[in-house]
Amino acid sequence: MSAPRSSAWWREPVEGVRAALRGLRTWATDPRAMLLGAVPGFVSLVVLALVVAVVVSRADWLGDRVGHGIGGDGWWGDLLAIAAAIAVVVAGGLVAVLLFATLTLTIGQPFFEAISRRVDERLGGLVEAVPDEPWTRAAIRGVGEGLITVAISIAVSLALFAVGLIPIAGSATAFALGALIGGRLLALELTSYPLARRGVVSRRERISALRPYRARTVAFGAAVFLLFLIPLGAVLAMPATIAGATILVRGVTPGPSLEPERPDA
Repeated sequence: MSAPRSSAWWREPVEGVRAALRGLRTWATDPRAMLLGAVPGFVSLVVLALVVAVVVSRADWLGDRVGHGIGGDGWWGDLLAIAAAIAVVVAGGLVAVLLFATLTLTIGQPFFEAISRRVDERLGGLVEAVPDEPWTRAAIRGVGEGLITVAISIAVSLALFAVGLIPIAGSATAFALGALIGGRLLALELTSYPLARRGVVSRRERISALRPYRARTVAFGAAVFLLFLIPLGAVLAMPATIAGATILVRGVTPGPSLEPERPDA
């Protein structure tokens, strides 16, 4: 893949957000596929709702223990307790979003692959699409890569928790870092199938392929991350994010393997 053309610094992030928004428009252009793609999200939501409920319910307790354990009694301990409680929610939110994406992609793999193919076809198709992997091999690879993503998110969440302990500025900083890092990890997961159709199969290959477009990729993922934080937003947005990821991939893989997008796409 070639590096992006030199341009104003803001163009790449804008293109990433634009890809996410264009993905959402797929609800209007192909609602039937979107509804089918939302089904796996509902299944994942039921599972993760219990996890989120436990994290939120214990945030005050953990925040109180950490805050007063570090700051003692008095206003300083109270301030740290509040910061720690918020940090727990922020860190837990990062893990929950990525766990949701990983679980949903695994459950709904056939649905999301179909959505990606339909988007490619609507935008002009592929001249030379790589044959799909056998389902079992793709599923095993997807689960393995998903576990790597979740493990990374847990490690990052611990760091975000530490950052969130800084009173006042810590919570906002932890949230911003969580959206950016979580967005990057999300983008790597969501672009798995669109890139696999173009011969970029493994996680390491995806990282290498998207590296020249880091700002665009992170902006796309961060936009998706924020959508996933909206109640029920993750379920409704999940199939649209696959469409958006396909659009993102089409924008960063120019060359003879792709036909140009139609002007009205």
